Amino acid sequence: MSRLGDTIRTARLGKKMTEKALGKKCGLAESFIKDVESGRKIVSDDQAQRILKVLGVENPVSTELDVAAEPEVKLRPRPRAYILPAEETPAQQKAAAEASDAWLDALGGVVKRVPVMAEDGLVIDHVLTPIVQGKIEGGAPDKVLYYRVPDDMLRGFRVYAGDLLLTVPAAKAEDDRLMLVEYKGRRMVRKLLKLDGGRIQMQAFDHEFTAIIGTIMDVKVLGRCVRLLRTL
Repeated sequence: MSRLGDTIRTARLGKKMTEKALGKKCGLAESFIKDVESGRKIVSDDQAQRILKVLGVENPVSTELDVAAEPEVKLRPRPRAYILPAEETPAQQKAAAEASDAWLDALGGVVKRVPVMAEDGLVIDHVLTPIVQGKIEGGAPDKVLYYRVPDDMLRGFRVYAGDLLLTVPAAKAEDDRLMLVEYKGRRMVRKLLKLDGGRIQMQAFDHEFTAIIGTIMDVKVLGRCVRLLRTL
């Protein structure tokens, strides 16, 4: 057991709380709390502060706690829509497309032009992605997509505006995983947590942790985010 895990377990037992009850108050899964207490998982500085604050432990983050400290990351500017170069004539665009298609045909079964989708559902670009044993990260090549993150609502999970998240099809919510969902007509990526009564908590983390709770009837799960692509 780590020092941080021992601190959390001692404080939790002192308050006569279960791992599940603590997880709900912190917006984390019961399995996550158990892994932290047993020392199997190292948490971020923000997660440690959130857990210990709920338990009422003073000075929750210190050099004595084995917390993964990370440097501050500057906010990225809001990405602009992809626009084809205006100087290209229709004939030039057609020639370039034909050359690209011929090259991709030669590499058929090796790489795939995976579409990049904006939050409004429009395809704004494509990314060449390797195909391994007929799959892309376990998904059918013609079903996967990249979702371009529109803002910094996931910066607490190390995902920033402009990042691309490779997403494979999924129909059910999974705990503690970033997933592409549609909620009230809006597509977005959120970290999900299944709650009792068929409810789903959709977590965001900009400068502070926030969450929206919906039901399995109004939260449509579209895909599971499996890879992060960041352009430097």
